[in-house]
Amino acid sequence: MGLRQKIGVFVVLFFLPINGPILRMLMETQGMPPIGELKFLGISIIMFVIGLLMIFAPPLKRFNS
Repeated sequence: MGLRQKIGVFVVLFFLPINGPILRMLMETQGMPPIGELKFLGISIIMFVIGLLMIFAPPLKRFNS
């Protein structure tokens, strides 16, 4: 498992929508202004999909000239 897949697994587990209350508490303790429920759900779903793409997408071939 490469670094990209490991980061993808972390992103998927960290940004599951069920972790929303924990992430909101972390944001509040850091002094960040609260965001709405729908916006937060959208962000977590986008990050979840990005993590899935990082895990399951085939590696890109590098072009050497």
